[in-house]
Amino acid sequence: MSRLEPIGELIPKQPSHKRRLSPDEAILTDAEELTLDLVRVGIGLRKAQNLVERYPHDRIAQQLEWLPLRAARRPASLLIAAIENNYDPPVYAK
Repeated sequence: MSRLEPIGELIPKQPSHKRRLSPDEAILTDAEELTLDLVRVGIGLRKAQNLVERYPHDRIAQQLEWLPLRAARRPASLLIAAIENNYDPPVYAK
């Protein structure tokens, strides 16, 4: 007669429920990252989502990169206009 092994050793344990990721662990898409970057500048969430949906992501990323070189009094308003109107690089940009 063969030796019987406990069933727990034969069947791998399955987690009873999948652990949810914390906000810090969540993986964001490029669109979500851009939206978050726009919100950090001061653009409202709905407007940021609208910009990301309507305009090329590389244009938004470029305008975000140039924003510190523009010395804007109201950075959010300037950034919206720069994205919508595809502003040229600032004079001091390299």
